[in-house]
Amino acid sequence: MAPRRLTALLLGLCALGCAAGGGPPGGSWRFFAQPDPDRDIWYTKIENWQERELRDLPEVSLAAASGGPFSTQSGELLAKMELWEAGERLALVKRLTEWAQAAARRHYRFDPETDLAGDPWPTTKDLLDDNGDDCDGLDLITYELMRQFGFPRDQLYRAVVRRDRDGANHMVTLWFEDPVDPWVIDATGAVTMKVRRFSDLPGWTPIKMFNEREQYSPAAGITEAGSGGRGARAGPPG
Repeated sequence: MAPRRLTALLLGLCALGCAAGGGPPGGSWRFFAQPDPDRDIWYTKIENWQERELRDLPEVSLAAASGGPFSTQSGELLAKMELWEAGERLALVKRLTEWAQAAARRHYRFDPETDLAGDPWPTTKDLLDDNGDDCDGLDLITYELMRQFGFPRDQLYRAVVRRDRDGANHMVTLWFEDPVDPWVIDATGAVTMKVRRFSDLPGWTPIKMFNEREQYSPAAGITEAGSGGRGARAGPPG
């Protein structure tokens, strides 16, 4: 099969529901809304992944950064340093995404399982041991590399996003460099081939957002200072 046709086939498979499986166009999202365990069909599946990912952490080298390196500085110099750092981080993410998408095409493994409960998401260790996966595992390429490069852990989340026109689900990484409009990093390119803000991707709805310890159920609505959302949080919930 020609490389161009193979790439189109893989992207089509990813777009049609690799994560298993609307808000107002251009609207804002309360990404960090708390889920309802009794009504949330994703809750148990994410808990299962979190438990296994935490179990495997000692076998995977992870970055330990919890914030930027200049947190004790002040004044004009701090502003210049942080501006330069932000530009370098974004440039790195763009290069990382390009590399991850090329790697994902080589390591895609089709998973015919579509039942939400019957398809456990791989941990980082599972992905590396199996040398590949479908979209809900390949997302760990970008998520894990960003952690390895020292991106703040409280800014990185895996996310299930849904295409509004047909209900297809996909897994991406969200980087909350902006606390209310994250960057979308897509390891397979099914949602976007480039690094874009979520607000620049009309037609996609955030369904679930999680890391190895927390999970959230994004809700439509404009986030205002002091009225909820991560921008108003002083620290992790609980």
